[in-house]
Amino acid sequence: MKNKTTIDDLALMISRGFAQVDDRFAQVDDELAQVDDRLDKIDMRLENLEEGFKEIKEELKYIKAELNKRVDNFTHKDLEFRIEKLEEKVEKYEKLMKNV
Repeated sequence: MKNKTTIDDLALMISRGFAQVDDRFAQVDDELAQVDDRLDKIDMRLENLEEGFKEIKEELKYIKAELNKRVDNFTHKDLEFRIEKLEEKVEKYEKLMKNV
């Protein structure tokens, strides 16, 4: 004997199918919302990192400028010392030449 499928049976099967599809779409929507939340958190972390890198970059500029000042100061003092020594030698040489 064949079971006859009625229109009501078909409507019920289609209705169940749509309900399953709706449930699956709801799950996908929930998963996408979770992914979206995670991406928002990642964006915030990246923004914080970018800001931190900007601060580090500015601090490095300051440190380099300070180092350049100190190196220039050191070089200047070194040159002053060397000039003083040369002047002393020139004075000695001049005195020596006067006595000759």
